[in-house]
Amino acid sequence: MSINNCILKSLNIKEKNVNFKENFIEERKIKGRRSLVYMGYLKNNIIKCPKCNSNNIKKNGTRKSLIKIPKVSELNSYLELEKQRYYCKDCKHTITAKTNIVNYRCRISNNTKMSLNNYTSKIITHKDIAWIHNVSNITVQRVNNKVYDGKKLYKHYLPECMCFDEFTYKKRIMAFNICDAKNGKTFDLVEDRKLENLIKYFRYYTKECREKVKFIVIDMYTPYISLIKECFSNAKIIIDPFHIVQLISRSLNKTRIKIMRENKDNYRKFKRYWKLILTSRFDLDCSHWKKYLCFKNLMTEVDIVDYLLDLSPELTASYNLYQNILYAIQSKNYNLLETTLNHNYGNISRYMKTSVNTLRVFLPYIKNTLENPYNNGVMERNNNTCKLIKRIAFGFRNFRNFKARILIATNYFRKLKELPTSQSATLNV
Repeated sequence: MSINNCILKSLNIKEKNVNFKENFIEERKIKGRRSLVYMGYLKNNIIKCPKCNSNNIKKNGTRKSLIKIPKVSELNSYLELEKQRYYCKDCKHTITAKTNIVNYRCRISNNTKMSLNNYTSKIITHKDIAWIHNVSNITVQRVNNKVYDGKKLYKHYLPECMCFDEFTYKKRIMAFNICDAKNGKTFDLVEDRKLENLIKYFRYYTKECREKVKFIVIDMYTPYISLIKECFSNAKIIIDPFHIVQLISRSLNKTRIKIMRENKDNYRKFKRYWKLILTSRFDLDCSHWKKYLCFKNLMTEVDIVDYLLDLSPELTASYNLYQNILYAIQSKNYNLLETTLNHNYGNISRYMKTSVNTLRVFLPYIKNTLENPYNNGVMERNNNTCKLIKRIAFGFRNFRNFKARILIATNYFRKLKELPTSQSATLNV
């Protein structure tokens, strides 16, 4: 392999018409920063003018371009490329050789832009990305928006299984997040979660496209159910199991707090061992005896829970109901869950009564939850990514810029692995 090919390979340049001079590299100080400059020239022999198709052309000197390329050895790097110019005697037009290293009238290489998009998928600020690649913050945003504009979301396609959820975009403003339940990628973001705006948004999709949606996973937010019934006639509604468990666990915890405040003698015991009360009965340790704070005798985790439950019949009834619902969800036993919820309970707390009434309303959709494997876990992960990006950027004033960053960061767009190449350099008029 020649030295010229070694240089092209090390700089990841696919252009074969680029040749480097004998002393091809030198160190300069550009904009106050120590930089490496690779010096080369672009060969291209043309026969006809691309504008008038005339053969009456001649060479007309060269033009130097200082192109930004990715860093080499943590130093800002540039490619000083000398391009051949031509002059057409018939149409009086000047022609400059074009290369796929960089776009027309641009001084930032395509390799740098590819690296910008790859760094955008990481949890890092635009300012840091710009500093790493020796470009401006506006350039990073422009490259991101260009990728986003080039990958328009088609209005004739929707995933078969979707997740709906929201997160805080600005103060008192909730952004609506749509996620593919199968691959975990964010499908789209909507700036508002109001029902009328969401119906208007999904109406942009064709009716045939919306009828192909089979499952939609949501939390227990009633407007989402109205949205699905309005726009997705064939979709089954699935309630996220995490929100079901969260509903009853919060009710049991509020019951514990109420009993704790009434029973001052065992206040510390209720406060210290609240996690054991919320833990599944099957996960409690019943074989290892050891010393626990607030207790004089050796005890197990089951003994501690039983001791606290004996102090209040209301807590005991609420705890038993909680464990029955938890077991039914974990074992995906719908008949047991339906029987448990429809039973008449008299001693449970008012918090548990409210939760039971809520679960009764959503019981048909909970049946779909137990029969299908989909949940909102991937959505919670994507929401966390959105919040992290928003937090490190101290917020976004432009929702379109925020949306482009999220769609790239959650890998909805395919990462650019290599630059498009051509057989030879073309000419740019």
